[in-house]
Amino acid sequence: MMPRSQKGFTLVELLVATALSLIVLASVATFFRAQTKTVKGQESRMEANEYVLTVLDMVVREIRNTGYYPKAACDTTGGITSASTNGFSLQYDKNSDGACSGDDEVIAFAYDSANKNVTRNGQALTDGNATALQFSYYPQQTSGTLPAPYCISTGVPSGCSGTLSANYKSVQKITVSLTVTPKSTDSDFTGSPVTLSLTADLRNHGT
Repeated sequence: MMPRSQKGFTLVELLVATALSLIVLASVATFFRAQTKTVKGQESRMEANEYVLTVLDMVVREIRNTGYYPKAACDTTGGITSASTNGFSLQYDKNSDGACSGDDEVIAFAYDSANKNVTRNGQALTDGNATALQFSYYPQQTSGTLPAPYCISTGVPSGCSGTLSANYKSVQKITVSLTVTPKSTDSDFTGSPVTLSLTADLRNHGT
């Protein structure tokens, strides 16, 4: 009795199957990498958001103390000693001794563009990843819409009204905007810059 003939795969069939498998694997790898990049980007952005909020909260909490003078001894311009687009200086009588002195009572926030840092009295609050810091100054709101900000210089910011340097005591709100780049060291997953803003009401100014 003759053995039955047994058929196998030809070389062409094996090559075709291998090629199809490689195509499928390449598609899966591409999809997986795209998904990983999206997830890593979202994580990086979330970390940057938390980071920006932490820095802004520190800045805004101190700005709210502007003009606190229980004994009124060091009040000159409502606690604002200088103000610009990317810098703000204030003073207040934290310990109620009638004087304003020291790092706890005389405070200057600024943007160090060379090192990409937000600074407080020269000390960095960021890790060299801040790309922009902006302050906007507003008078008291007397209607349902936010008033135009004071002009820091002619036409700056856009739509401004009044002169900031002549109205320090009338500043009621200060909006601080900060832009940072995520701190991830992986160039594929750094994500886009994050910009957030917080507003400080100057509770020691007139209402």
